[in-house]
Amino acid sequence: MHSFTFSKEMISYLFDFGYGLIFLLWGIVLMVVTIPKEKGILSYIRARKVLGAALLTIALYAIIHFILRPILTDYIEFWLLATATLLHSWLAYSSFLFLLETPRYLIRHFLIDGLIPALFLLLAGFIGVFFPKTQETVSIIFGCIFALKSIRMISVCYREYKKCKNELDDYYDEEPDITWIRNLLIISLGMSIATLFAFYFKSIHLYYYLAIPVVYTYIALKIINFMPTKIENIRAKNLYLEAKEEEQRKEEEDTKALELQEKIGTRVDTWVVEKKYCRPELTIKDVALEMGTNHNYLSAYLNKSLNVNFQTWLNTLRIEESKTYLTSGEKMSIEEIGIRVGIPQSYNFSRWFRIVVGKTPLQYKKEHTK
Repeated sequence: MHSFTFSKEMISYLFDFGYGLIFLLWGIVLMVVTIPKEKGILSYIRARKVLGAALLTIALYAIIHFILRPILTDYIEFWLLATATLLHSWLAYSSFLFLLETPRYLIRHFLIDGLIPALFLLLAGFIGVFFPKTQETVSIIFGCIFALKSIRMISVCYREYKKCKNELDDYYDEEPDITWIRNLLIISLGMSIATLFAFYFKSIHLYYYLAIPVVYTYIALKIINFMPTKIENIRAKNLYLEAKEEEQRKEEEDTKALELQEKIGTRVDTWVVEKKYCRPELTIKDVALEMGTNHNYLSAYLNKSLNVNFQTWLNTLRIEESKTYLTSGEKMSIEEIGIRVGIPQSYNFSRWFRIVVGKTPLQYKKEHTK
């Protein structure tokens, strides 16, 4: 009989040790394994770290249980299990919120909302330690707190899941499949119910403990495998947003160009009709001042609306004006015509004439005089 008891104790110790080791390794893997640096993947990284912390909570429970086994009473064991499970469930559900990219204010609220009940559970346990007659009542309170907290956690997570699913339906023609997150929530709800039963029925402890590694191995693998799909979706979304930003930028530029055209175009037309360009040494600041505008606005108008810089625009007007003198039949030299249109140096006038018209002033005069 003594031998059987010894063997059973050994199995229990080994079970705690193996349990702690498995979840310790899983937690470390999820928290420290390298994740590609990708724009927009911060929520996924947080989800993995929080789930890793949840698994480390199970490992911590197993280690404490292993160390304190010789002095554990049924009440203390129950208290330890309830507190560790609530902490673990809180972190596990929080990881779903990160996966769903829930707004930060809600996540922060959710974390505080989970930490307070866990601390209350931890402190309330001392009541049963110091007042043994209250242990049964306190144990029922533990179960009620855990049940209420689990219901709230699953309702918040499922509401955020539905919101995320609706947004994806509106955003994509063929939206990414996130139904596996809903399945994980259903599994987690089932585990919460099983946990509640395990608090009060020791006969199912072994089956419950065996189910936990299987369930959380599945959850961890799903989250790890989610990364490539997540990155692909993020890249597609970033490309879409960049295209939208570019489209918006072009619309803003077109709007500004239209505003410039409406604001400055009339003034430019009036200034050209009055032939104020036939004066030498005009600068863009001089012209803008005469038009009653800023030289930056004038430059932007010429660039956007006329697709030309100031100097080219000014000298093109002068060259066009010079054509009337070249073909008028009056005997004027090239230098004199250049002076009349605002380009006094004959070589400079000839150079600009060739740039604008494609031939020399004399060639143009001979062709049009005939």
